[in-house]
Amino acid sequence: MSRVSRGCLPCRTRKVKCDEGRPSCKRCTLRGEICSGYRDESSLIFRNENDKASRIHVRRRASADSLTRSTTSSQGAAKSGTLRGDLGRNDLSLRRGESPSSKSLYPWVKSIPQASVPSEEEQAVSQFFERYVMYPCNHGSSPGFLEQLPGLFAEVKSKGRVALRWAVRAAAYASLSNEQDDPTLGNNAIKCYGRALSALAESLADINAAPDDHILMTVVVLDLFEAIHLPDAVSKGSHAEGMAQILRLRGPDQIYGARGWSLFRLSHHRLQKEELTFRQEKQGNLAVSEVWLDSLNEELPYVRIEQDNFQIKQTCSRARDLLKSLDNLEGNAYRILDTIKEMHKLDQIATTWRQGPEWAYKIIHRSEMGRDWSQVPEFPEYVQLHHDVWIAYEWNYHRTARMIMHEHLLECLSKLHDSQSDIDPLNLDSTEQASLSIIWSLANEILSTVPQSLGDIDHRGRLTENSSRTPKARGVGAYFLLWPIKMIKALKHPTTEQKRIAQVVLERIREYTGMKSTLGERSNI
Repeated sequence: MSRVSRGCLPCRTRKVKCDEGRPSCKRCTLRGEICSGYRDESSLIFRNENDKASRIHVRRRASADSLTRSTTSSQGAAKSGTLRGDLGRNDLSLRRGESPSSKSLYPWVKSIPQASVPSEEEQAVSQFFERYVMYPCNHGSSPGFLEQLPGLFAEVKSKGRVALRWAVRAAAYASLSNEQDDPTLGNNAIKCYGRALSALAESLADINAAPDDHILMTVVVLDLFEAIHLPDAVSKGSHAEGMAQILRLRGPDQIYGARGWSLFRLSHHRLQKEELTFRQEKQGNLAVSEVWLDSLNEELPYVRIEQDNFQIKQTCSRARDLLKSLDNLEGNAYRILDTIKEMHKLDQIATTWRQGPEWAYKIIHRSEMGRDWSQVPEFPEYVQLHHDVWIAYEWNYHRTARMIMHEHLLECLSKLHDSQSDIDPLNLDSTEQASLSIIWSLANEILSTVPQSLGDIDHRGRLTENSSRTPKARGVGAYFLLWPIKMIKALKHPTTEQKRIAQVVLERIREYTGMKSTLGERSNI
């Protein structure tokens, strides 16, 4: 793999080594030339990601070829409706033809004329939108999820923004692979993913142009694709840095418009989850985020959640820095104690945002649902009913952030226990037990949202009928559950039983999102 030069343009033109000095290259200064600057960091990020995708494709192609050789010709003929063969680089449309799912597209008619049968791409994209796009709720509780994507996707043909089209195709084919047992679909999803990265890098090549809505939406869709369909070792934070760089390049005016605000909300939300999960903050991200969040209306509940979780992230960061910087505990025990008190105070403040009828939910006992609930794996004793799966996710997002903060708090308490300070150990023990109880309670609350999030019940608590038709919200609901469930498994202090149930839920998420069919055992995280 060739290394992409980070040198300035004059040095790259002369093919000499650049010292990469800031703000200007010293070699240019010594030559008496004007240093015209460096490549945009975001374009370098996505070029590196494309190399990564190429390596994935080689492995996936070998696996797919092996599996294909083991299938019979009759099985192959039965699946003639799936995309086969290589995709041309400029081919953005597929042939029309009957597919196994075409009759279910228009259930209100007896038959579909051949000319009206949508192409496989159209079917896959339509199904992807149905599963993952949520529009804003009329009563104002849900701001929507990917609600701007269909409109942006419709524009790509006329405006030539092929990166977004490749990204949506990658996600759509990967989602479709969960229903059609054909390794070619997953293989072509990876091809589309790699081409989306290549097209994205080309779009970012102009260092003087701020990335537009189509570029940022491309990154958002690629990030969703990676979270579901790529192993953690590859997808861990792969687009977070590029996403942050794009937000910075777009500047403060990006929130003044429906599209810009929607994309900012999705992207910044994703960055906060990344930094909370992996305990890392990029230089400059915290300061920029604070400026952005201060400009938003905190009376809106979902803005308040972002602000609360940003404060949690800041406090956790300070706690980590403090513990790393202490040479000895004896002389710094009270500094740690002050940090613990700060966490407790913040946790108490963070619970007040939930006031308001739009965020209210109902708790019911499973006995109120009859006996059919026993057919659902690990159906919780108590179930939370929310207005929709987005509201359930926002609660779980907040709960997960609080769990992470209490994990940090327990780390601080452990350090105090190891010290020889004069702090009353009984107070430390009671504080520790309180944090453990909060973590256990929050984990149970997350698990109580699983039936609605995975489509086992509707928002009124009615069990969904057993049918071949997948509940519309199951795909996006499973995606929303992925991060909270992974954190229950990954954090130290949830109970063994909670971790076991989380593993069962994760198995269902793997099945509903296509992780299992696409990744196999590599998705078992």
